[in-house]
Amino acid sequence: MDELAAHLGDVIRSGETAALATVIRARGSTPRSVGTRMAIRRDGNHLGTIGGGCGEAQVIQAGLQVIDTGTPTLVRVDLTEDVGYDAEAACGGAMEVLVAPCDGTFFPVLDLAAQAILARQCLELATVISPLSLGGSMLAISGDRHAFAAISEEEARSLLNELVRQENSPESLTEKTCVSRVGKTWEILHERIYPSPELLICGGGHIALPLSRMAQMLGFRVVIIDDRPSYANPERFPHAHEVICAPFAHALSQCSIDQGTFAVVVTRGHRHDLECVRHLLGQGTGYLGMIGSRRRVQGVFDLLRKEGRGAKALSELHSPIGLDIGAETPAEIAVAILAEIIKTMRGGSGRSMGLSPKKGANTPSCDGHQGVES
Repeated sequence: MDELAAHLGDVIRSGETAALATVIRARGSTPRSVGTRMAIRRDGNHLGTIGGGCGEAQVIQAGLQVIDTGTPTLVRVDLTEDVGYDAEAACGGAMEVLVAPCDGTFFPVLDLAAQAILARQCLELATVISPLSLGGSMLAISGDRHAFAAISEEEARSLLNELVRQENSPESLTEKTCVSRVGKTWEILHERIYPSPELLICGGGHIALPLSRMAQMLGFRVVIIDDRPSYANPERFPHAHEVICAPFAHALSQCSIDQGTFAVVVTRGHRHDLECVRHLLGQGTGYLGMIGSRRRVQGVFDLLRKEGRGAKALSELHSPIGLDIGAETPAEIAVAILAEIIKTMRGGSGRSMGLSPKKGANTPSCDGHQGVES
């Protein structure tokens, strides 16, 4: 959301009107979920994706028409065709996509979104689906502030009051993203957009380099901590949002840690590992992983038990770190770590998605990618 909001802000600031495509319904197997957005420019360039293929091309074409006419439209992307050699769609469901103009009236919403992102606060967003004449109109709420786009102040106030009433009702929304009825006339896509997940990397060694690059590609806010200036500097980590050069305990005491923090301990030594893990255990991280050989990891667990850490606290620690994919190189180890983080974040199984996995395949050793950082 942050990259898309910044991009749209730049586009409309230049005086150009864009089209914003939003997946509002999805049925069956689809490449993207409800709430996925794509910005389309007059020259056909776009940021984001609703899944690629012919369906996305269809939505881009609709976006160009919307930019010309200023009239919102609904596009049905059907992916239910039988899968054959020439089929471009890899899924078997259907999506309904709202394509609406985005112009200077959206500045207040984009500005509030930018402020919420910067402050790492939740943004509540209501996008009008029907009546279609107001399709794409938005109301954004962050804390006690709100902003609206493409609707009148009276309509925005009415929608805000209905949302507040709905929040306080016994049937209050619990989903992060859903389509709902508000009042007698509004149908909206109601979303709670949380700050981007943060990958906190303790240690600036050779694994941290590909790990930071890949995490940035995946949409994480990346923070690097190391006590060595030659390792903890922006030139070494251009993909990181923040690089902290300080003793580990001091740096971690200055970090805001919550469920959206995914912490990876890949320091150069046993003592620093312990220092970081001691601070992070029990802090409510979304994920806490520590690299190391099984012997090194067992030593850390034994020390923590002697310090009085119970089984519940120790169960938070993923170590040895990552999924077993037979990783050896720093880049492969980074893939294994991020795969485990995504599995934890999304609730996946970690199993192969192949329908007919090979029987009797060699299973690589779990110790293959758990070496010491430097």
